[in-house]
Amino acid sequence: MIGMEQRLQLKLAMKLVMTPNLQLAIKLLQLNKMELIEAVNAELQENPTFDLEAVSSDPVTAITESREIVRTGSDTVSTDGMTAHEKTTMGEMDWDSYFDNGADYGTFFSEKKEPFAYENIIHRSPTLAEHLMWQLSLTKVSKELQDVAVKLIGNLNDDGYLSISIEEMAERCRVAIPDVEQALQIIQEFDPVGVGARNLEECLLIQVRQAEFDHHRLAETIIREHLARVERNSFKEIAKILDVDIQEVLDALDFIRTLEPKPGRSFSSSVTQYIQPDVYIYKIDDEYRIVLNEQGLPKLRINKLYQHFRDSKADQETRQYVEQKFRNALWLIKSVEQRQRTIYRVAESILKFQRAFFERGIHELRPLVLRDVADDIGMHESTVSRVSTNKYMHTPQGIFEIKYFFHSGLSSLHGEDISSIRVKEIIKNYILNENPASPLSDRQIMDLIQKQGITIARRTIAKYREELNIPPSNRRRSI
Repeated sequence: MIGMEQRLQLKLAMKLVMTPNLQLAIKLLQLNKMELIEAVNAELQENPTFDLEAVSSDPVTAITESREIVRTGSDTVSTDGMTAHEKTTMGEMDWDSYFDNGADYGTFFSEKKEPFAYENIIHRSPTLAEHLMWQLSLTKVSKELQDVAVKLIGNLNDDGYLSISIEEMAERCRVAIPDVEQALQIIQEFDPVGVGARNLEECLLIQVRQAEFDHHRLAETIIREHLARVERNSFKEIAKILDVDIQEVLDALDFIRTLEPKPGRSFSSSVTQYIQPDVYIYKIDDEYRIVLNEQGLPKLRINKLYQHFRDSKADQETRQYVEQKFRNALWLIKSVEQRQRTIYRVAESILKFQRAFFERGIHELRPLVLRDVADDIGMHESTVSRVSTNKYMHTPQGIFEIKYFFHSGLSSLHGEDISSIRVKEIIKNYILNENPASPLSDRQIMDLIQKQGITIARRTIAKYREELNIPPSNRRRSI
């Protein structure tokens, strides 16, 4: 029998406790510009103490240029109930600049009739499922087959392939397998051609059968039996096995390349994501100017009406509510300012380390790691990592993600490390200029690069080539 007893034990331990304010600062730091605007606008909707000042739509005037990122001044905000650290932090900012004059309260209640915005009329293209359902509604089939076809359409993926087996569909619909196959055959006759296939081979065969091509039987045979050889560019082997002229095989392959491997792609609902740089770097005369992009970012102001309300004789519950919202507003402003200041300092450090790149381009890009910038600006590596992820910089050489400037290097005989990105560019140029009939192997590329004084292994060449989505030499060979 095991005895049980209660004990009191003291234990000393150290742990990091993240306050809500610190969590907010970290959250805003890792957001890109568009996400930051959404987060700020969401807070503006929930916090009544804010007063939104309109921002100029002109990208030149909306950008933060020639203004100090760090604000200093005296504390003009009541700090009752705040900790000593919070009071100190609040005192570092000029809060007067965040209060409006609160003079014209009538504008809060005035009605403004806005002109009709035609861009708000959303045009939506039909989805693949809707397009197929429309064709099914025009097809004369029995009610049972129509029900099965509807379920099959619902199980097509974005590429137009059937994502469920015939046997499983028959079990779910409680019908015979031939009925499911008949319903699937109906769908496979719909537009786009190749939809409803169960694999790539079937998708291509459907398109070959419906196309006008002199050698369609040869194309069918190649798709059924020799796709693996096509991937290896073994065209002569295919011609020998099929006992046909090599030119016939090449003509058939040219036709196969015109087929659509993803018939549902044209109905994809994916939206193009446009990049908005978080920071601009301009060269004016011989000097570089770092400019934060604040276009579309609301300028946060706190309405003095609520400052006076906090000092009024309202009931305690109302005062506590306003006080909490007031403090949340101040900390949001503080966090946004901290984010902008950090991005500016990281960009400034990158400019110092990569100045040759900004002057002459990618061939002058030097190796750089997070620790280099973190030590330079006196911050932790994790902070630099958050700033560099999913944020973009507009430079004289183009738009790049900030983390693009952080990469490893390779040693060289010249005594200076070479950027891995520069080596990838060298590999890509060699492959672009190679003879298609006799492409360069990884070892040949290694020998060419080593002749430039760069120390690199063959497996590193293979790794960089795969990262560039370039196939090996046997798959690049062409006749």
